[in-house]
Amino acid sequence: MEDNAKIAFLERFPLLEALSKEETKRLAASSRFVFRRKFQFIYRPGEPAEYLYFLYSGRIKLGGYAHDDNTREVIKDLLRVGAVLGESALIGERIHTEFAQVLSNRAEYLMVKCSDFMHLMHQNPKLMVSCLQHLGNRLRRVEDRLAQLLLKDARERVIQFLVEVAGKEGMRVGYETLVRDFFPQQEIANITGTSRQTVTAVLNELRKSNLIHFDRHSILFRDVSKLA
Repeated sequence: MEDNAKIAFLERFPLLEALSKEETKRLAASSRFVFRRKFQFIYRPGEPAEYLYFLYSGRIKLGGYAHDDNTREVIKDLLRVGAVLGESALIGERIHTEFAQVLSNRAEYLMVKCSDFMHLMHQNPKLMVSCLQHLGNRLRRVEDRLAQLLLKDARERVIQFLVEVAGKEGMRVGYETLVRDFFPQQEIANITGTSRQTVTAVLNELRKSNLIHFDRHSILFRDVSKLA
């Protein structure tokens, strides 16, 4: 990716609105364009936290593993185009405690060294304020997800997840909403803190009621408002 394209992309981020043209140009010049394929990791627990990642395309899941089972995932967040990953390094994290894994067929992102970004922060106090606001927003998202796990039953969590995905990724056609490259049922279970059997049961119930139609690659919502 050429520097001009990197600059145009970075200028879309609210986090970076405090940067001058020259600072954005310097950040773009120091960045590296990378892509990963489905199920590849951007980083894993235990690896050095040295970079920020600005997501150009694709879908990423952030999570960790249950303390009693290193194979059972605990999903903290789902990130889409325009998201920032690895920002915990800005507040002192030196080793990743979570993983970032590609869920879409392909994901592309810009990598920026945390040391370069922190140098800009020291020169631009407004950027530091933007970073604090960004970290606060991320914490609220995690808290909202925790609240759902505590306050909603399994069926409600699955339906809430479907409504959120339809709102963020769906293409509207009249009253119907289509989401392509949809999540495998096991991934939905991991994200909602349920079981695959529960997800299957809820999806089949909604299909039987003619509220959705789905296959392995996409899901069609007849009328999202009837799910809420």
